[in-house]
Parts: sequence; C-alpha cells; structure tokens
Amino acid sequence: MTPERGRKKLMLKLPEVRHFLASPASEPLSDLFESYDLAVDALDRFRVERPTDEQRVHEYERLCQDIEQEVVAYCSERHGQQSRR
Repeated sequence: MTPERGRKKLMLKLPEVRHFLASPASEPLSDLFESYDLAVDALDRFRVERPTDEQRVHEYERLCQDIEQEVVAYCSERHGQQSRR
C-alpha cells in the first residue's frame, strides 16, 4: 500500500482534478492517497467475500466517497489559493 497507488486510483476516479493530483503532493494529500488506497483495497476484498457483509461494504463505499470529496475540496482550495497569487 503506497501513496502512489492511491494517487493513481484517484486520478482515474476524479478526472476533474487529475492535473492537480499529478503535481507533487503535500503531506496531507499524500496521507489521503495512502488512506484511499487502503480503503479501496479493503472494499474490493469485502465485495468478493462470501457471505457478503453488506453493512461493511456500504461503510467502506462511504469511506471512499468521503476521501474522494476531501481530495476534491483540497484541490479546489489549493486552486483558489494559486489563482489569487
């Protein structure tokens, strides 16, 4: 599990901020990349387990969505700061 794997997954999932994600990452963003990588891998495992624990699947789907939203908000905030310079 690495921040780079998480970055690549997010770049595929969030094309609207792909250009920001391709730039060198700050520590908070790198932490989000790693968290996303771990959460997506866990979600994939939970989806194939039998019997499927639907509650856990929904919990991790929500976690992934929350991280995605946080990354978009972070990129939007950074873009706003850069455009004011």
